[in-house]
Amino acid sequence: MTSTGQLLCVVLLPGNWDDREGARALAQFPEGEALCLADWGYSGAEFRAEMWAEGEMLVITRADLTDPRQRALHSSVRERVETTFSQLWTRFVTRIYARSWHGLWNTLKLKMLECKLCHAGIISA
Repeated sequence: MTSTGQLLCVVLLPGNWDDREGARALAQFPEGEALCLADWGYSGAEFRAEMWAEGEMLVITRADLTDPRQRALHSSVRERVETTFSQLWTRFVTRIYARSWHGLWNTLKLKMLECKLCHAGIISA
């Protein structure tokens, strides 16, 4: 997701999987270097090294930053991302009636497309 809330790539994981598995999958998608502003669960030198080696993805948590301005910027961007996720959840959680895994995934993709079109100003909410 960009700093303005645009979705770039999505991975859907079962609830009992570690979130880092999704991060590893997402590291495969961007072309060139990417920046991931992550929460505390993604800290650790070993994980950061793995993400850089896999997909040239630089993972930065708030704990990695010492400058108060950088910490504030990190928090601001993370807040926008979390707000976008919350809005998606609130907007679509009661309107998904899928009978299969493929039906659920296709419905979610359509909902994300609608969100991107609304964000771009192509359609209204």
